[in-house]
Amino acid sequence: MPSGKIPTPGVKPSFTPSRERVENSWRPRCSTGTRQANLEFGGLERIKEECRDARWKHHLDALVKDFQFAFRGLRKDRRFAFVAIFALALGIGASTAIFSVVDNALFKPFPYHDQRNLVVMAVHDLDDPDKQERGGRGQYSYPEFQDYLKQNHVFDAMIGNAEDDVVYSFGDSNLRLGANYVTPGSFELLGVAPYLGRNLEPPDYEPGAPRVFVMRYASWVAQFRADPSLVGKSFTLNGIPRTLVGIAAPRFAWGGIDLWIPRDPVSPSILPGRPFPAYWGAVSHLKPGVSLREAEADLNVIAKQLSSIYPKDYPKRFVIQVTRFPYAVVSPQFRNWLYIFCGAVGLLLLISCGNVANLLLARAITREKEFSVRAALGASRTRLIRQLLVESSLLAGGGALLGVLLAWAGVRALSSTMPQFTVASETVIEMNATALLFAVIVSMGTVFLFGLFPALQASRCNLADSMRDSGKGLCGSAGRTSVRNAVIILEVALSFTLLFTAGLFVRSFMALRSVELGFQPDHVLWARLPLPPTRYQTAAQLTSFFRPLLLRLKSIPGVTYAAESSTLPPFGGFRSNVQVLGRSHSEEWRSLVQLVSEDYFSVLRMRLLDGRFFMPSEINDKRKLAVINQSFQRRYFNGENPIGKRIFIDELEKIPEPVKDGWFEVIGVAPDVRNQGMQEPTDPEVWIPYTITGFGQRCILVRTAGDPIFLVKDIAREIRATDPTAAMAQPQTLAYYLDMYTFAQPRFALRLVAVFAILGLLLVTVGVYGVIAYSTSRRTHEFGIRMALGARSIDVVKMVLRGGLRLLALGIIIGLAASFALSRIISSQLWGVPPHDSFILALAVALLLVVGLIACWIPARRATRVAPSASLRYE
Repeated sequence: MPSGKIPTPGVKPSFTPSRERVENSWRPRCSTGTRQANLEFGGLERIKEECRDARWKHHLDALVKDFQFAFRGLRKDRRFAFVAIFALALGIGASTAIFSVVDNALFKPFPYHDQRNLVVMAVHDLDDPDKQERGGRGQYSYPEFQDYLKQNHVFDAMIGNAEDDVVYSFGDSNLRLGANYVTPGSFELLGVAPYLGRNLEPPDYEPGAPRVFVMRYASWVAQFRADPSLVGKSFTLNGIPRTLVGIAAPRFAWGGIDLWIPRDPVSPSILPGRPFPAYWGAVSHLKPGVSLREAEADLNVIAKQLSSIYPKDYPKRFVIQVTRFPYAVVSPQFRNWLYIFCGAVGLLLLISCGNVANLLLARAITREKEFSVRAALGASRTRLIRQLLVESSLLAGGGALLGVLLAWAGVRALSSTMPQFTVASETVIEMNATALLFAVIVSMGTVFLFGLFPALQASRCNLADSMRDSGKGLCGSAGRTSVRNAVIILEVALSFTLLFTAGLFVRSFMALRSVELGFQPDHVLWARLPLPPTRYQTAAQLTSFFRPLLLRLKSIPGVTYAAESSTLPPFGGFRSNVQVLGRSHSEEWRSLVQLVSEDYFSVLRMRLLDGRFFMPSEINDKRKLAVINQSFQRRYFNGENPIGKRIFIDELEKIPEPVKDGWFEVIGVAPDVRNQGMQEPTDPEVWIPYTITGFGQRCILVRTAGDPIFLVKDIAREIRATDPTAAMAQPQTLAYYLDMYTFAQPRFALRLVAVFAILGLLLVTVGVYGVIAYSTSRRTHEFGIRMALGARSIDVVKMVLRGGLRLLALGIIIGLAASFALSRIISSQLWGVPPHDSFILALAVALLLVVGLIACWIPARRATRVAPSASLRYE
């Protein structure tokens, strides 16, 4: 277009202005005033940065005010804040503590290298389900162990250990220590560096090598006061000098013993002169990529071949099972209990989260008017959400902090109260970070989810309706009431399940405690006597020790009886096939056999049913006499009088010092005593004189007038006086051993489940009370109208109780169904009580109903005490 001409309207110009010309036409011209302003105020970019800083300061200031407001609100409603924080902390602490125990006991109990691929194998008798439950045979003769080591294709390493008693002689004293004789490569496979000195090395296992050993750290501290100068010194162990070459790492406790001694690969037995073969445990390391099933398939082929070479060690039908070592060291029963604890604490965590969720939903109703006023005054949805996020953060933070403290205390309490021999000796129970993080996330997630729900709901409401409602109903309140009721029903169901499970464990433990032993364990001391195997091999040698020893023990003031025994009551002796003269049978007749002295029955105060017990002269003369129990008489004599009849004990002709002509005359019948533990039926049992053979280990039983523990030193002195090389091992009261091996684990399980049940009931009570109290307070206006129209206080109370009872009944019904399903799972852990015990069911129902109705009655009663006129004015 020519310069200076005005374009005609409606006609497009014949050219397009350039971008540079347009920008230049709108660029402001810098005047003197503008330049002066830029110099004075610092330019546009500086102003922008200051505005941004002011905006962030504003947000930070608003956040601080939100925290202050939230803290004042929670401080004002202390009851709600305390219950919510306590419930969160309880769920976090309990779940973290139990999951930490499970993780440390079952999955990471050892400090060993690559423990996940360490496995053990066991021979399971397919025709004996009881042996399968006990874990099968996991020990092997040394030649058998060598066969598995050489023929397998699935292990890249395989080590063995055999436990034995070692007597450490120093001066005029003896100290019994537990030792493991180990095979080459043991310390290399486990891969734990020593604390002092060195571990056993390949040259130590060679024939003719210097005799050495390694000591456990705990034994070094307890028995030798952690003296570092002991390394390199010589110790006399079982009469043989050995040099201490190292102190194991603090957590290294393979086998739970005191010493590790290298096994001479050429020697036919553990110790020179020992007449019976040793059986060895085996730990193997899987080759990379080999599964447990592949290992089992390979070992079963080898086992089929070995069963023909070692027929006595393999049943007719068997299978080799391979189990990961960390999993196998915990008894099957306690493993099942740990899983039950996990389920119980999981239910407790759900109850805790449900309780908090319900309290948050119920509290949101009372804040309905607050949300409406805030929204009406211009508060945005984001501002409401931020306010509730801040409140939830305070609750979640307080619950998490207290939960960590409870978890720490719970882990320490569990590790200190866990019964002995429950988990591996190497196990250290410590807090599991993963379990703690999971519990914290679940609990805090619950707080944030149900804490934000009211704000999201309020932002969708009609403000005019909410303001007109005067706080008596937020939009969507019916839906939230349903959610609250559903949570209460779930809590009641979970609590009922915990109560029912705890009740079953209580009944089972009571039944176990009420079992008749058949003997009196009070005031009885039991101790093993690991005699030097090179000096005490025959019956004559054994008698020469025990005959004077028993006389010495009886002369101690306070000792009433002293006896020799081959085992610890109520666990029977060795098993043997038996025959009864003149009676034929097609099936095997089996019996337990114990070697005892004449005062054995007096020490245990066992009654005599028929005949008589042993006389001292009969014991000393090695007379082939026997006393049998009622089960033996009932099963093999068909109830007939057995006195004077003869029985044959087959195993006595097969032991290292065989008994020729193993026929014994029955002279007495004793009542049944527990000989297979407390939970198994009594087996047939035979008692014979201990002077018959020198086979097997021996122990002493001493009955005292007072506490047997006070006489331990006197008894040890008499043992040393009889033989300076002998030592007493593990002296304790018989009642202590009964408690440790029989009652300790069930009592531990009972206490944990009972604690979970009580806490669950407490949380449900607080939850029901909180919800009913909030919902009742919201109905105060309604109650005022009803009472103004003539309703009595009792009618209002009944109405509230009826609503609470409906929730409780639904929860109990669901809990019944869940409990019936759960009882089938835990039935194997119960004894003497049916899994669907009607008394426990009725007690759990009654307890929940009573506690729940009380929680409903308190807020209902409080609401009826308000005057009708005040109720009508209530908002």
